[in-house]
Amino acid sequence: MGFKKFSGSLALLFFGVSVVHAAGISSTTVSASTFTWRQAESTTLPESETLRFVVKWGLVTAGYSTLSIRGVDNVNGRPAYHLLSEATSGGMVSAFYRVEDHNEAWMDGGSMSSVRYEKRIKEGKFHIEESTLIDQPRRRYHMQSFRMDKNIYEQKEGDIPPYVLDVLSSLYYVRLMPLVVGKSYTMDVLSGDKVYPLEVRVEKRETIKVPAGKFDTILVEPLLRAPGIFISKGKKLEVWLTADGRRMPVRMRSEVFIGHVSAELMPPSKK
Repeated sequence: MGFKKFSGSLALLFFGVSVVHAAGISSTTVSASTFTWRQAESTTLPESETLRFVVKWGLVTAGYSTLSIRGVDNVNGRPAYHLLSEATSGGMVSAFYRVEDHNEAWMDGGSMSSVRYEKRIKEGKFHIEESTLIDQPRRRYHMQSFRMDKNIYEQKEGDIPPYVLDVLSSLYYVRLMPLVVGKSYTMDVLSGDKVYPLEVRVEKRETIKVPAGKFDTILVEPLLRAPGIFISKGKKLEVWLTADGRRMPVRMRSEVFIGHVSAELMPPSKK
């Protein structure tokens, strides 16, 4: 019934793509003593935020997901936003294909670039835990992964371009952009052991209605400049962000094998 086809979208709708070509990167390791952190033009993310989404496959409720900013942590002597994304399947979907995904990232608060990324993914029988240290001063990443379903442990390291982002941090980085309709913005994203250039195209401004209410939004579409699974099959990824200063995601939608999977913002939970 195609449950496995959309599990990645349930976990992280924004940039849930498989990359088959890495970007060209210089293999020269940079000395940390010569590195100077950039200062991003905008660093105005909230220090605390929790957004809850209902995930649907067509008209069927497939599960729930959460995007959170858990505060500002100290990472190697610098403040870093602590980001969290979680997704779980529900109802009929769980009966056929259970999903429990946890993605965690730390984004440097000055340069707005990634310094650490972790994930714990359970999708059907597939189960992996992965941790990546992103050494921006030396332009290197160090990754450890354990495929728990196959008892396979791996360590990898390699070069990265300056101020690379992980998959989760890239969504928050886009929220800091001016997002002018008709323009495109690019960034480098590290996913696993591959780096790829990501272009975010600003499509239009429109008012939409989701469970949390009606919002004036800006529709953006992320596009890979290298072949990925969604591009090769003509699939789309779309994100609606509020048109105010918050740039809050209120709807995310991904085409899949049959139909599409969408995540829509829910009203805040009552305590």
